[in-house]
Amino acid sequence: MLTLAALACNLGVSTAPTPTPFVIVTPPVIVVTATPTLRLATNTPPFIAPTQPLCVPNTAWPIYFVRQGDTLANIAARSGTTVAALVQANCLTNPDVIFVGQALRVPRQPAIITPTAPFTPTPSGPSISSVAIEPSVQRGAGQFQVATGMVTLRAVGVSGAVRVAYYLQQIGTSAPVLIGESTTPQNGFAVQWLVTAGNLSAQLWAVATAANNQSAETPRLIVFTDTAFAPTIGALSVTPSQPDPLEPAVRILPLGQVLLTVSGVSNATKVLFYFVDERPGNAPILLGEDSNFNDGVGIIFNTMPFSSVPRGLVWAQAINALGQTATTASLPIVIR
Repeated sequence: MLTLAALACNLGVSTAPTPTPFVIVTPPVIVVTATPTLRLATNTPPFIAPTQPLCVPNTAWPIYFVRQGDTLANIAARSGTTVAALVQANCLTNPDVIFVGQALRVPRQPAIITPTAPFTPTPSGPSISSVAIEPSVQRGAGQFQVATGMVTLRAVGVSGAVRVAYYLQQIGTSAPVLIGESTTPQNGFAVQWLVTAGNLSAQLWAVATAANNQSAETPRLIVFTDTAFAPTIGALSVTPSQPDPLEPAVRILPLGQVLLTVSGVSNATKVLFYFVDERPGNAPILLGEDSNFNDGVGIIFNTMPFSSVPRGLVWAQAINALGQTATTASLPIVIR
């Protein structure tokens, strides 16, 4: 059998494969050139955006006139539609702006809202705590001594009242008496009471009344006049001093300081000491007062400013909290 190798030997050639020649491939060259700018011809018409179609109200719906308190939202809810539908049906530009009397197209007439009356609380009644009595002296729980003369009654702890009336009922009688009433809260609803009975013993109270005629009453106080509580005062003495030889009732006082004292003081809050020139047309002069009775009752009297007075009088007066007074006899004096 003739083989390829034998054939090659007979022909004098090699059986090795012939090498493939090397080929160089040159890539194509891409040349980029600038794209020319397109320009419109000067006679090209400008671009005009399409306009919105005109809004046409929905005339098939009935007309509703806006009332006080309406909003587009509650109109829509009451007429069975939406705010957007009302805006479109009425060509509204702002759904938040509607006005009373404005005509709106609605699918059906909305239910009318009946405004409810505002809540008005029931006014509370007035209050009043007590009555102040000026002047007076408290002699026990709810018991006050007053003096004859003018007394001021004043309401305490008043609120919600337009009027305060004061009543007095003499103990042992059945009918109260109106002392007075006031509509002036600025001064505590004060009234003036003229006490004329020297043997007064009565109940006193006040009634506060509101604008709705509701009323409130104070606890009842006992008021009385009693001479047992009137002030007392004894005699006035001057130390040092001596009787005038020609007029023993006249006391001669030295120049300088002397002591004026009184005895027998009771039921008093203070004692006042006075001097007056006996010559006509002179008014009494207050020399001083004493309200501390622990060390006796008296004051120091400097006679020097009165040395030119030929003759004068000194006396003392005891006063209690009610303004009741008791006075000593006047003592004639000369200063030498």
